[in-house]
Amino acid sequence: MEDVGLPASEVRRRIAAELEDDVPWNRVLNSICTEPHPLAVEMAAAAARTNLGDVRIFRGTKRIEREVVRILLSFLGGPTGSGTLVSGGTEANLLSMAAARESARADGRLTDRPEVIVSSTVHFSFAKIFAILGLTPVVVPVDDSLRLPAEEVLRQVTEHTVAVVATAGSSEFGVVDDVEAIASRLAGRGPHLHVDAATGGFIIPFARELGRELPRFDFSVDGVDSITIDPHKYGLAPVPAGVILFREPEGAQRFAFDSFFKDTPTHHTLLGTRPGSAAVATYAVLEHLGRSGFLAVTRHNYEVTDHLVARLREAGHELFVEPQLNIVVVRMPHAARISERLEELGWIASTSTRFVETLRLVVARHVTTEMVDAFLPVLERARRDVAAEVAYP
Repeated sequence: MEDVGLPASEVRRRIAAELEDDVPWNRVLNSICTEPHPLAVEMAAAAARTNLGDVRIFRGTKRIEREVVRILLSFLGGPTGSGTLVSGGTEANLLSMAAARESARADGRLTDRPEVIVSSTVHFSFAKIFAILGLTPVVVPVDDSLRLPAEEVLRQVTEHTVAVVATAGSSEFGVVDDVEAIASRLAGRGPHLHVDAATGGFIIPFARELGRELPRFDFSVDGVDSITIDPHKYGLAPVPAGVILFREPEGAQRFAFDSFFKDTPTHHTLLGTRPGSAAVATYAVLEHLGRSGFLAVTRHNYEVTDHLVARLREAGHELFVEPQLNIVVVRMPHAARISERLEELGWIASTSTRFVETLRLVVARHVTTEMVDAFLPVLERARRDVAAEVAYP
């Protein structure tokens, strides 16, 4: 901070210079976030002053948040539930686990070692969450299709189990768990069933309408108690914007803390001060695009994904798993070094070595067939360069 403030023009110049170093979206193939919709950016800026932590002042903003929750509940098969906007998938998942723990406490099922059953590929946010909440993960290896096996989930349920986490679109592999099978095995056994649909929540319903064979994951499945969905991913809202939804109207009440200020409502989120801009931006996209607009975006993403898969196969590449969503995972020796070389050449991809070395490519709204066609020769150059390095260290 300067002793004497700088002119606004100089501040703008400095920030613009730093932002110039950000990688442009047309070179990004690793992100499940994307360029937000222009209307969402505009409306987020208009609501930049708002704070959902003080609804006595920002009354209209709170009504918009309630409307976003209503729209998403209806969209996900649970029109009578509850929910709140949060900072993203991590906070949403944390609130779901806190609610599950409190539900077990209220039902007299909470033991001194509360456990949560998760897959071996569950999102890494849960490691943070379990550490914060004092929950013990029971990790179930995924099956050959990289999904959480329902029968093994059932075998792991004990008196200590407070929750099971299924994933509707893993961010690593784009795989969707068989939520219906898991829910049917858990029926009447007590554990809270949470579905982490941070990645797939804005993809799967529209993809199903377009004829893609994907499993149901939402509140239309009996037994699903809560869902995480992230508007700042395939929902085209600016970061940060996440949502936690509960089947029951009282679900959000499981995580409730009163402030000491008179007339300040109970908080149902980890954050006290919350940006109303997230609610306003999400509302803007939902209302402006509507179902037909999201269908069009989803159709585009799958067309580009199909094009990417076809071109990769033409070049002799082998996929690690058939893509269900818009995430393509390619078997590739020396994938980490190839990713580094791609970055040196101006492109951002990502890798995973959980099972075998793979290059992970993500298709979002900013990715086009032309972008794919520009990337693939660079990928081949990166592979040749790394092969030469390996052969002649």
